[in-house]
Amino acid sequence: MGNSKFSVFVMYIILAIVLLGLVNMIFNLHRFAFIGEFLILGVLFIVAMVSILGAYNNFSWAWKLLKLFFLFTFLNMIFIYAISTSEVWMFLPLLAVTVVGFFIAFFNVVGLKSSKKTKKSNKEVKKTFKPGKFIASKSGAKFHAPKCDWAKRVKKKNAVWFDSKEEAKKAGYKADSCVK
Repeated sequence: MGNSKFSVFVMYIILAIVLLGLVNMIFNLHRFAFIGEFLILGVLFIVAMVSILGAYNNFSWAWKLLKLFFLFTFLNMIFIYAISTSEVWMFLPLLAVTVVGFFIAFFNVVGLKSSKKTKKSNKEVKKTFKPGKFIASKSGAKFHAPKCDWAKRVKKKNAVWFDSKEEAKKAGYKADSCVK
């Protein structure tokens, strides 16, 4: 789903529905159950506000926190339903909205992991395994002739091949002493 402002907006709506539904469920409880659940609701409200602010600012921890929020809320709703003396008419729709919120948070965490970009070096070099006339290491600064001792030390996974000296120089490499 990606970490877009639309996802954050949808999360605002889902959190509002879930928190208001929890308030309705909690006010059907009696005495100590009401007090305990009211305190839990206060903590959930704070966690929801902190995580939604983090999600708005594209922090990955916020989506993970939202995932935990919805998981805990799901379990809490089941507990409230089990101890409730009156009929809770909003239970199933609220449970469904909670599950939807969990999956939105889950897919945003997965989207963040897959879209993270690795650090790139200053020079943009594509490695190829097609042998050419000159070889360089992806992490090195010089290019070599294939028969050079240094060329034989270049690991296959780091090998970058060039068809000409000019091509290697354009990529930012300097000629080694073995290159004539």
